[in-house]
Amino acid sequence: MPLVPSDSSRYPKLSRRQALLRSAQVGGAAAAALSFASGLPGIAGAAPAFKQTRGKIIFVTHDLNEFFVPIILGSKEFANYVGWDHQFVGPSPGDVQKTVDAQLNAIQQGPTAVGFTIIDPNAFTSSVSQAIQAGISVVIYNTADPLGMANVQKATGIMPGYVGQEFLGAGRTQGLLAAKLAQQYTGRKDGKIVVQNIQPGHFALETRAKGTGVGVQEYNQQNGTTFTWEQLASSTNEVEAASRIAAKWAAEGDQIVGWASTDFTHGFVGNWAKQNGLVGKFSVGGFDLTPTVMTDIGDGSVDWTVAQNPYGQGWITASLAYMQSQYKYPAFNYDTGAELVTKDNIAAILEREQVWTDRRGEAGFR
Repeated sequence: MPLVPSDSSRYPKLSRRQALLRSAQVGGAAAAALSFASGLPGIAGAAPAFKQTRGKIIFVTHDLNEFFVPIILGSKEFANYVGWDHQFVGPSPGDVQKTVDAQLNAIQQGPTAVGFTIIDPNAFTSSVSQAIQAGISVVIYNTADPLGMANVQKATGIMPGYVGQEFLGAGRTQGLLAAKLAQQYTGRKDGKIVVQNIQPGHFALETRAKGTGVGVQEYNQQNGTTFTWEQLASSTNEVEAASRIAAKWAAEGDQIVGWASTDFTHGFVGNWAKQNGLVGKFSVGGFDLTPTVMTDIGDGSVDWTVAQNPYGQGWITASLAYMQSQYKYPAFNYDTGAELVTKDNIAAILEREQVWTDRRGEAGFR
């Protein structure tokens, strides 16, 4: 579509002399603008106004696993950019009390800013509130239980900013696809979709599971199917997770038409399916872009994954915390999205994500 009307008769033609004069006038104005701008801080040749100040940001996660590699590196990159020290800690596997303890330990170090997660309604109210009351810049990332956030606001008068995914809608996207592919693979209109969860009770994972159920039911209503869903406690350890997957299949394989993780354990389902000749017998998908998940999408043993831009969760959280601490602008919410990745776009995604695979060692993962 042209940017201006195609009818050139509306615009008078310039003679060669007029065109040269017009060019000289425009060039002179541009030169004057550049000359003026060069005297302004941070514009066209002048030294930038940005001034580094010493500080420290500590990120605490609830479950330090390979998903967090881009978050670690993104937050570290921003910290390096502004000259801040950076630390990223958390229990592995996930543990609520150990996470709270790590948050309290971070507060005792007196950092300039922190990135915390709130994965349930009550456990984190005291620690997050203590950080705010100590004058530390607090931004919540990855998971923000709404009731937990409300409790912090009630205790401090401040609602922290949140950087992360909107989980219910992301789960709905998954549920619709899980049911659609389950019907395509099996030809059935009934059956069970198993929803894996590495940390039952975790707000984000439970909400994704709920959203998955919403999507399954919506598909049922639109297509006359009667698919059901239920959760299965899983593990970040592949051997342990595969054992639970195998046991579930042995007990209920005649009913299972799909697997839909709330985390990255659908990669473990894909590997298990390959080892047992079951690829294509059910739909398989979940969340996040771990190397295992991307490999399995590439070879067809996993059908989809829903990404949430973990690099942004690191970089944006750190930048909002910096803005809040240095310039007193409060941090507000930033939705990192629900990017659907399938065999149709996995090649481009693999190319994009290779940097995090190559840099795992920098984040402390082998």
